Amino acid sequence: MSSSATRARRLASTAARATSSSARASTAVEGANRARDARRRGTNRGGRRDDDDDDEKDARKRATDATTREAYVAALGDTVRKVKVLSLASLAVTVVGCPTFVELSQPELAFEAKAAVNATVIGFGGFTTALLQWFISPYVRSMRLDASKGTVTARKLKWNASEYETTFAASAMKESESSRPLVSWEADGKHYYVEMGMVPKYMYDELDLARFDDQAKAEAAAREMDEEEE
Repeated sequence: MSSSATRARRLASTAARATSSSARASTAVEGANRARDARRRGTNRGGRRDDDDDDEKDARKRATDATTREAYVAALGDTVRKVKVLSLASLAVTVVGCPTFVELSQPELAFEAKAAVNATVIGFGGFTTALLQWFISPYVRSMRLDASKGTVTARKLKWNASEYETTFAASAMKESESSRPLVSWEADGKHYYVEMGMVPKYMYDELDLARFDDQAKAEAAAREMDEEEE
């Protein structure tokens, strides 16, 4: 009887240990599965983070390129501005000095004659100043291309020789039908003139400025004539 009870206790103990081992194994497997799932989720999140980081880097790169790429700077930009300042200064001197000079040099003249002389001289000065502004108003002193937005920002001169910026879409550029002497193209109803030889190559190519370049057109026509003769 005692021997049977002892064997029963041993069998029960063995069964309990087996059950405990099975439970521990099951817990270990579940833990491994959870760890694997966590690693997968982490990998997916890491991949998404990497993609987001790449997109952010690309955006920063495009913004940096837009601000660091070489801009167009006119070779005669400072000279044109100085000429404009000189014209305004001469007009101011004329407006102030002409009446004084006429009054001091010809005091015996009638008022109507003095007024006519002053109006003629000042009017001529104003006309030449306005003509100069009309002539150089399309002149672009500097220009930047933002390829990411497809826009061009140009800096030109106001009537008082100060600079201002104007922005237009590159797709809006077209050949001008104006007979003005300093016009390369027009965009949004405004005229622009650049010195083609000073335009950076990347800007020249991306904006396809060859279509506005008279020298490039002449060279292309000469090549076509040579090919026809051959």
